[in-house]
Amino acid sequence: MRLPFVGVLLILLLSVTFGMGHSSYELATKQILDRAKDRMRHVWSLNRRIFVQLTAKGKSPLGGQVLNSKLEVEAETYRLFYDLAGNLSVVSVAELDDPLLRRRVQRMAKLQLQGLRPKDYEQAKDLLRQIYNFVNGPLVCPYEDCSARGSLAMYPQIINKNMHTKLYEDLVINWKAWRRAINEKDVAKNTFIGYVRLLRIAATYNGHVTPSRTWYLNYDTENFQAEMEAVVWEIMPLYRELHAYLRREVQAAYPKADTKSDGAISAPIMDQILSQDWYPHQFFRTPHQGRQHQLPSVHRRLEEVLVTPVKINRKAAEFFESLGLMVMPNIFYDRFSRRMNDEEGGAECKSQVYYFPPDVALRYCPKLDYKKMMQIHGTMAELQYHLYKMQLPFGLDTEPCPGFGAAIAETVILASGTPRHLHRLHILLNDSLTEEQSLNRLFRMGVHTLIAVPQYFINDKFLVDVMDGRIGVKDYNCAYWGLQDKFAGVQPPLQRLNKDFDVDFKFYRGLNPETSNTKKFLAEILGFQFYRSFCLASGQYKPGDPNFPLHNCDFYDSKEAGKKIRDMMQLGATRHWRDVMEIATGERKLSGRGILEYFAPLFTWLKERNKQLDIEPGWDADELCRRD
Repeated sequence: MRLPFVGVLLILLLSVTFGMGHSSYELATKQILDRAKDRMRHVWSLNRRIFVQLTAKGKSPLGGQVLNSKLEVEAETYRLFYDLAGNLSVVSVAELDDPLLRRRVQRMAKLQLQGLRPKDYEQAKDLLRQIYNFVNGPLVCPYEDCSARGSLAMYPQIINKNMHTKLYEDLVINWKAWRRAINEKDVAKNTFIGYVRLLRIAATYNGHVTPSRTWYLNYDTENFQAEMEAVVWEIMPLYRELHAYLRREVQAAYPKADTKSDGAISAPIMDQILSQDWYPHQFFRTPHQGRQHQLPSVHRRLEEVLVTPVKINRKAAEFFESLGLMVMPNIFYDRFSRRMNDEEGGAECKSQVYYFPPDVALRYCPKLDYKKMMQIHGTMAELQYHLYKMQLPFGLDTEPCPGFGAAIAETVILASGTPRHLHRLHILLNDSLTEEQSLNRLFRMGVHTLIAVPQYFINDKFLVDVMDGRIGVKDYNCAYWGLQDKFAGVQPPLQRLNKDFDVDFKFYRGLNPETSNTKKFLAEILGFQFYRSFCLASGQYKPGDPNFPLHNCDFYDSKEAGKKIRDMMQLGATRHWRDVMEIATGERKLSGRGILEYFAPLFTWLKERNKQLDIEPGWDADELCRRD
């Protein structure tokens, strides 16, 4: 049981047993929450300080001041929510008449890692730092000689090497070398075991006998994993057709991989496929070859029209203004929008949002390209969400479940990247592509989305099945490959043993609740559900009309779509996420319908093409993991 900080307010709460009325009980509960908000204001002030330190002229963004402020934010946030949960855990929700007050207590009385006692919490942070280093640390010598070039990190160096290589031997060497480096003397496996132990402890503090209930805490669903699995099976026919097509491409490009015509795809090759989703020199062929069918290059025209990242930012903000959402005032651009230094962005160069009510701030990536243009639209969605949520009571001024805000952002990313929107921006001459170009674009999008979704689910399911005891330590590796076989048609590149630990780098990234695979899965699936709904509301998607397909829908300037977005954002976490999603979709469950309708032309083409080539979808993986 978590030990609460017992103060005068808590004693007042407990005295309800001795005759305190409902109004006094509610008042005492509100006072606890008000005290917590006062402490939160200090955290917000620290966030403001970090933004100022990072953007002050002449200051290094990597200096000690910023690091100390970030550590202070983390420590203060932990103490605040740990103390608050301890106090609220003894509140009798049944004694509260105010429904919003009841929801605030229910959401903040239970925590994930922040519910751990200080010593365990520090250990959890240390383990997460070590896990981060597995992916981002220079640990790997692929050819066992680092004297010339030094060690490499999985991200970004090895991933970049794998993206460019045309040799299967290189892919396998890198695949083995990284796993050997991080799991020497079982370091990676033991780190994972220690982390799972702490996740289970956090669950006991919430009174959860099944640890995954704490992992899925704010999804408020009895068996959320089953709902995710149902979506995977819903889109599986499309995935199987894409897998079958790619398998034939693998056979042609990598004969040494010995890929069977009805078999699974080797894991390092599938990793390469994902990394090459938009790479112009990928090993797999798009549906239509020939220069006339290539996607038009927009980079030069983007530079001519939008000129600077600042103008892209304003165009992204204009998208939301056209929907009837908040107008970003000039003071935002003058005081709260700042450019990152060139060396800060790194490989991904993601813009950063800072939240310190009553203000929000942005540090944006200085790169000027098509991908960053779409991403900044998603970042502006996050800014808009913050502006609407900050009007809500403390504790409900957040998204209703992890990934919900990212799902809304996904819709604007999809819309801003369409030929129709690029034509609106005067980047493309026409508002649609040729049929062949359109199919090639959908194919690229399919590789980006359809290959990733099962991997999010596999990584989530493996973690949760371990947490709940359905997979024991001795069975880790073969259980993991069993999931890869069942849901993705992926197998190891060589014989493996149960004593090995082969989970991929995306699994390690997803161990942090802030970047969980659960969150990414929901954002992707729900994002396409929202997108379909907004496009129907705007009239830019008309099922059956080839002039208005879902994959070219731009709901810019649609007040109907804007109202759905605004209504959801204004609710924050005041209601269950299913209630909020129903506003946009009319549905209360996750569904693959949005993805299936978006990729419908690709699905049709893949089925016809595979039939022409006598390719049978599906797979039968080799038994390459031996149980000890």
